[in-house]
Amino acid sequence: MAYNAKGLLRKFIEDNYSDEIEEYKSLHQQSRVNIDYNKLNDYLLDETGRDFFYFKMYSFILAIEEEYNINSSPKEHISFKFIDVPENVELHNLDATNNGEWISCKAMVKNITDIRVDLKQAVYECQDCLKQTVVNIADSNNIIIPSVCEKCLGKRLKLLKGSSHYRDYRLVKLEEPLELRKGGSTREFKGYMQDYLASPYHNIKVGDVVDVTGDFRVEPRKIRGKAQGFEFIINIHNITPIDDAFEDYRLTENDKEMIIELSKRPDIYELLINTLAPEIYGHDTVKEGLLLQLFEGSRPIDDTFKSDTMDRWTSHILLIGDPGIGKSQLITAVNKRAPKVISIAGTNTSQAGLTTSAVKDELTGTWTMEAGGVILADTGLLIIDEFDKLTPSAQKSLNEPMEQLSVSSAKAGLVQTMSARTSILAVANPKYSRFTDTKTIKEQLDIAESTLSRFDLIFVLRDDINEFKDRNLANTLLNKKTAENTLKTLSDECFKKYITYMKANCFPVLTDDVIELLSEFYVDVRQQASQSYDGKPITARDLKALERLTIARAKCEGRTLTNIKDAKEAIRIYAESLYSLGLDLTTAGELVGATSDKEMEIILDVEKMIRARVDFEGLPLSSETIKSLKYECGLMCYDTSLDSERVFKEALMKIENAL
Repeated sequence: MAYNAKGLLRKFIEDNYSDEIEEYKSLHQQSRVNIDYNKLNDYLLDETGRDFFYFKMYSFILAIEEEYNINSSPKEHISFKFIDVPENVELHNLDATNNGEWISCKAMVKNITDIRVDLKQAVYECQDCLKQTVVNIADSNNIIIPSVCEKCLGKRLKLLKGSSHYRDYRLVKLEEPLELRKGGSTREFKGYMQDYLASPYHNIKVGDVVDVTGDFRVEPRKIRGKAQGFEFIINIHNITPIDDAFEDYRLTENDKEMIIELSKRPDIYELLINTLAPEIYGHDTVKEGLLLQLFEGSRPIDDTFKSDTMDRWTSHILLIGDPGIGKSQLITAVNKRAPKVISIAGTNTSQAGLTTSAVKDELTGTWTMEAGGVILADTGLLIIDEFDKLTPSAQKSLNEPMEQLSVSSAKAGLVQTMSARTSILAVANPKYSRFTDTKTIKEQLDIAESTLSRFDLIFVLRDDINEFKDRNLANTLLNKKTAENTLKTLSDECFKKYITYMKANCFPVLTDDVIELLSEFYVDVRQQASQSYDGKPITARDLKALERLTIARAKCEGRTLTNIKDAKEAIRIYAESLYSLGLDLTTAGELVGATSDKEMEIILDVEKMIRARVDFEGLPLSSETIKSLKYECGLMCYDTSLDSERVFKEALMKIENAL
């Protein structure tokens, strides 16, 4: 039995979307009607027993769209787009054998041009008889210009630019999302979007993970108007951002059942810790922190990312340690097992490489915004080795994404704000190669206070000499296979799927008991710091870090409610990270530049000392006097976290400005 496929599609749209279409027409602006694939497919199966792909429904959608827009102005154009079309190919598998196929896949936006304009309907007028000829243009690279007038056969035809209709278009570069890449490699594909998809009403940003449907074609490649071989291009039918890039990570129903069963195991937390880095001996608390970082806090279920009250849910960790202590092995283990991760080195990464860069597209000659590492790793993890080798400006460029989960950029006339919901794992060496007890922690870190304050956890890994610990480490390294086999672990693939599922589906909330415990802890610790001569209190940022760690701990077991144990373990991990720095809960503020009562007294004493010499000698002070004052200042600041050079400079400047 023969079926009129186009008629079936027309009837389905009339029955289900007529009211929506009329409502959009009343808006007098470009709009989009989303046609639900599943609903349409069920209709086709009920009516004919054949499905969407059998009838090639995608081949009729443009004709139906033209029918509905026949009497509409370009401003009122309504686009019809299929949504929720199941994937039928992976981006990296596309090649010449797919030419002419209609594809549906996931991709990540690498860069995108600004909105450009092209002819959609050309109107030509005969200069002899004034008859107008309308030419509908499907492909701007292949415009068929009428050679003669149909009425008088005259050959003087002129394009009426004012009467012709135009369309918006944008070019986009697509590549495989990080979590779906095979062997870490990726390929780029050019996509072409037009009409509503390229209009200001449809927002696609660099770094977005998207669902893409459209025609995959091989077409002549042109550079600066000259043909140079062929290229792949996707004529995009629809492109939709995915709020959760970890939507399924190719999870099957069996995978989901397995994950739920795993979450019920009483030893699941230990299993996850063992799986994270089974090849590395020791550093147990660091491993716990790294595991909780992968689970993160609870992101908003409804897309409140753009709201003013958005609270960050990503966790950031800084590892600092002596050479050969195992930092590289730890980040290698995380890089191997995190579901979505980018790893870069600070020695060869610029500020543009971290955030965004403006590049001139070789195909279009236009400037486009290209995403850096923190945007490409959106909803995943960015590992930065040798963080201390980043330039100061590059380090500070991370302040916005680490706190606001976005990157704002204005380059080459392009102003954009891109999502950067990325957790950062940074690894650094001490300023003097190895840690020493003769200097304070801050003196040994080449990282700005504003950036340090955004890390939830900072761990110092020291190469201490301990006979028992060294003997166990030697035995573990030399009997590596035996040591690894004694641990109960999950497979790497299972580990990734477990984290992916929990991040996308588990959103624990703080119970009243947990809120009370964390609140009391925060108040008590600040009170203790205020009553201590050397106290430097924790801040609200530390409290929010504890909240994220508590939620992540509950996620490990797939629970929707946190408990007291989660909060206590979060506090323990946080406290141990401070102890590794040589700090405690009452002196945690040292990392963000807080000063104790003792240090304030020293600063005031230094100012008085300098003022006395200025009153006696006048300004400018002699070089010998300055040298003597600096020496005295150094003695007064000794055994504190104060930088004597900075204290002296600021005190002298304050006195000079007052005179």
